[in-house]
Amino acid sequence: MSFQRPLSRLLFTLPTLAATFVLGLAACGDDTGETPPPPKYTLDNVCAQVAPQLCEVRKSCCEKGEGYDEAACITYETEVCTKNIADVEAGLMTFDANSVDACVAALKPYADKCYLTIPDYYNAPEDLAPCSKVFAGKLTEGSNCERDAQCASSIEKREIVACDDDTKKCSATRFLPQDAACEVSADTKELCDQGLYCDFDFLAMEGLCQPAKKLGATCTPSPIQLSCGLNAYCDATTKVCTEAKVEGSACQSPLECQSLKCDLMACGPITPFFEGEQCKGSAAP
Repeated sequence: MSFQRPLSRLLFTLPTLAATFVLGLAACGDDTGETPPPPKYTLDNVCAQVAPQLCEVRKSCCEKGEGYDEAACITYETEVCTKNIADVEAGLMTFDANSVDACVAALKPYADKCYLTIPDYYNAPEDLAPCSKVFAGKLTEGSNCERDAQCASSIEKREIVACDDDTKKCSATRFLPQDAACEVSADTKELCDQGLYCDFDFLAMEGLCQPAKKLGATCTPSPIQLSCGLNAYCDATTKVCTEAKVEGSACQSPLECQSLKCDLMACGPITPFFEGEQCKGSAAP
């Protein structure tokens, strides 16, 4: 079993969430009688202003992966933004101009790091909260959709939403609190939150999110040993919880690797935060 698939979904979803744009323009009164300055971002100019910013933020990460094409990236982001504006005008989304700069700033540390580890994903819902407000979709879970931005998200529920590639319906990956019911499955869209693990009874086929053991704590090695939490594993030799391994390290299970990939008994690489069309436009393979 492996949690690679749900975290791969997060890897795909987060850059899209951060790149999509959202509304609720604030109407500010002016007691002085003076005409307030025009807003920095409007539905008429946001695409032209923001697409180059987003592409510049992700440039260094793209160059570490498949490569970067500035013109194609800007064209792609402008097209995505234009679709979002159409949905705003149709009442399917809202747009918050005041969250644009905050979103770009929040996104930059993730783009600079580029190769994210599991703890980064736990922090993402709050860190990238401004990006969920720029263009905010209204479609509920299970609704038909065309792209991630159309799906409504909830920071309070600790979730990241996506438009499922196969079903074309809005789905959510959630981080569960302590004592919440959980399951161990490669297809699960619910993961115990940071510092927790799914204490699963395979006889009763039920589990609860419980505090994970600390690094260095004694554990019992097993192919399905989860008590050390994600980004850690129970070392078969030392029998203690050990930090997950970097790319190229010897492994027996995906749980031993930061990437949650164990191929040919070696930890696989972490996928860059940005890749494909987000780096080189729609023509990217």
